[in-house]
Amino acid sequence: MFEYIVIGILIIIIPISTLYFYEKGKKQGAKSFFELIANFGYTSKVKTFKSLNKDVPKGGIVFVGDSITQDYNVYEHFPGKLIYNRGIGGDTTEGLLKRMDVSIHELKPSVVILLMGTNDFALLNATPEEVFERMNRIVNEIKNHHPETKILLESIYPVNETIDPTTVLPRTNQMIDQLNSMLKTVEGVTYIDLSSKLKDTEGRFNRLYTLEGLHVSPEGYQLITHELMRYLS
Repeated sequence: MFEYIVIGILIIIIPISTLYFYEKGKKQGAKSFFELIANFGYTSKVKTFKSLNKDVPKGGIVFVGDSITQDYNVYEHFPGKLIYNRGIGGDTTEGLLKRMDVSIHELKPSVVILLMGTNDFALLNATPEEVFERMNRIVNEIKNHHPETKILLESIYPVNETIDPTTVLPRTNQMIDQLNSMLKTVEGVTYIDLSSKLKDTEGRFNRLYTLEGLHVSPEGYQLITHELMRYLS
């Protein structure tokens, strides 16, 4: 009997709470319930970063990006180095521009490793030119605040729509390659072409290095670590 009462209460509470947060999200600019969930995760992460930054040593290596960075266990891959992971799943260049203080400036990094842009294609319907413009703004802000900081700008990783098109699309390797050709021209950074090393012979994300065509597998992170280590030694 007790179980039925609990189930009945949940049946009432869940729809009401969902509607409440959805309506609240719409007032804040969220266009869908899924976007509201993403916004909540973003806000929660930013608050966590803000709290952590108060007590940590400054002058370390900061990884900044989206879920590909968030899922990167940099602390185990780069032992003995002062490293901070400031990746947020689902983030875009627009989102990063809003959190530069907590993700970069407050840490006063010696090195920033930047990987961002793939979600702009899927979530913002952005063109390569629009992503490039925002990436330039991000880089320039870092240089203005921290002129001595080394900026490692990674190429956007390829995708493989043949594995899980629902996760990958509307991103395409044509978009990504076009953006990467622009990122190579950014001044004042060290551009690292990881895209070509992660591709298979057909120009897609190598199945060995990806989970579902977008995110990185353990083998992929090992390759990435090997390449990045050359710039951090």
